Amino acid sequence: MPEILHGTAPGFIPPFPGSVAKYLRPDSAFQRVHGKILPFVAWRDGRPVGRIAAIVNRSHNARYHDTTGFFGFFDCEDNAGTARALFDQAAAVLREQGLTSMRGPYSPSINDECGLLVWEAGKRGPCIGLTWNPSYYESLVLGAGFEQVRELLGFDLPMDRLEVPDRLKRLGDRAEKRARLHLRPINLKKLEKELEIVHEVYNDTLGRNWGFVPISMEDLLGAADDMRSFADPDIILIAEKDGEPAGVALTLPDFNQILAGLQRVPHWLRLPVILWRMKTRKITACRQMVYGVLPKFRDHGLHAWLLREQFSEAKKRYPFAELGWMEANNTPILAACAQVGGFHQRTWRIYEKPLPAAA
Repeated sequence: MPEILHGTAPGFIPPFPGSVAKYLRPDSAFQRVHGKILPFVAWRDGRPVGRIAAIVNRSHNARYHDTTGFFGFFDCEDNAGTARALFDQAAAVLREQGLTSMRGPYSPSINDECGLLVWEAGKRGPCIGLTWNPSYYESLVLGAGFEQVRELLGFDLPMDRLEVPDRLKRLGDRAEKRARLHLRPINLKKLEKELEIVHEVYNDTLGRNWGFVPISMEDLLGAADDMRSFADPDIILIAEKDGEPAGVALTLPDFNQILAGLQRVPHWLRLPVILWRMKTRKITACRQMVYGVLPKFRDHGLHAWLLREQFSEAKKRYPFAELGWMEANNTPILAACAQVGGFHQRTWRIYEKPLPAAA
């Protein structure tokens, strides 16, 4: 659907074949663990013109004791009537489930692609796991009665033009000497065991974010299956103190560089082309997604050391990185992004509206 609508747009990158459909299977990790995804397509004169999914996230509502429904996988032609029909359909389904508000876009959760792109500097195209949409989507969402509830920011980091800031280097050096720290790449041969560490750090680090829902091991294992073929273990780093796991720095190569321009390739030929590109193309950018330290180690200076190491290791391999997303009100994280030389490049927004009972 998005390719039909936006395949010629400069920022559009086709998804990996099957990566959206996997969420819709009844046995998907999301539908087994968290809730339901109910998808719809709008048609006009035999032609698809939009899509949306009504999403019931039981894990969210159990955590926050509320009755929030969600929408996601939203794509639409530039037509307010089509957008209203899609949102009305999703709203009706969520009301039937006893939900009283609708928030989004989440595709399908806050741990996946989320947010509506409302501003970007340039037309470079999205980094892996970050959303892209044409600019008119915001007017469609606002015209359907939604209001902004959160703003998310993405930062660019030109690694090839930057060095580790002196202050960060000094703090990291001091922590390394004082706390007997060790850094190692993730061991892909023991991936399930390693993901237990990532699981603990990820949920603890992001658990204070607005609307956060803990990621499950099933979610992580499913994502790992997708990433195994292109992940660079040398930039997925496990920090240890005296041999005990203490933190994680998670960076991924920007696989969207492999997928870019794939809309010019027939669907039946795309997987072989992807495999060929993986063998012959060098990915030159990465996305620094998470760095976090477990609570018992936070007074040892590990944050500065881990941030320094994540920056240094990524710089050895990739001339460019994207940091994001971060909440616009997360002052410490935004300050850390600026400290290492990042600059604001993209803004996404989350929207919500009440769902009054049907008359």
